[in-house]
Amino acid sequence: LPLAHDYPGAPDQLDFDTTLALFKPLLEDPKALKVGQNLKYDRHILLNHGIDLQGIAHDTMLQSYVLDSTATRHDMDSLAEKYLNRSTIHFEDIAGKGKKQLTFNEIGLEEASPYACEDADITLQLHHILWPKIQAIPSLETVYRELEMPLLPVLNTLERNGVHIDIFMLQQQSDALAHDIDRLEKQAHESAGTKFNLGSPKQLQEILYDQQQLPVRKKTPKGQPSTAENVLQELADDGYELPQIIMQYRSLSKLKSTYT
Repeated sequence: LPLAHDYPGAPDQLDFDTTLALFKPLLEDPKALKVGQNLKYDRHILLNHGIDLQGIAHDTMLQSYVLDSTATRHDMDSLAEKYLNRSTIHFEDIAGKGKKQLTFNEIGLEEASPYACEDADITLQLHHILWPKIQAIPSLETVYRELEMPLLPVLNTLERNGVHIDIFMLQQQSDALAHDIDRLEKQAHESAGTKFNLGSPKQLQEILYDQQQLPVRKKTPKGQPSTAENVLQELADDGYELPQIIMQYRSLSKLKSTYT
């Protein structure tokens, strides 16, 4: 629907407020079921215009995540490539990149229309493929129906309203993590018999493979022994002390830097 394209020479379009008013009853009808891709985002946008999206039945982004969380990224372009073997029109294809990237209202209708229509078409095609796959595995269907989909509007509300945080408690947790991280760093130095930067793949590579002679499970594209997460986890599971310490160190460091 051409609503708000305002580039020089843009043709007359549907009136924005009139169109939203006409669609509001349909969008807010819980019995009119909707399928979409990342509908939490759409719900945010519509709420900004006084429309409370109801009847969210399926979300292809969540379907992809539940079916296989690591198989691919969960954006529509990536899903179309994996499950439909189809290359879609990317936003950058019509809007450009970087500082000169256009916003959607600046894009010509002759380019915007195929892009928008393809979005709707591909999303429904993905649903027809992903949903039967989830239904075939009862445990996944339960997670999708009872956890992921009901959580969508809850997260949407949290994101709009924010949450109260106990700053003092958060500081205590952060301090405790810092203490444990420091302890693990010292343990790693003791295990290695020397001080080194735990965040340096090159130094870790030298310690693990040159000095400690641990088995090389995987190599980088340049042919060097890998220190990637999954490789270290494998070595840790096999009982090697230093990889076990490194994995604990990385886990706590991520908690501290991401959350506390």
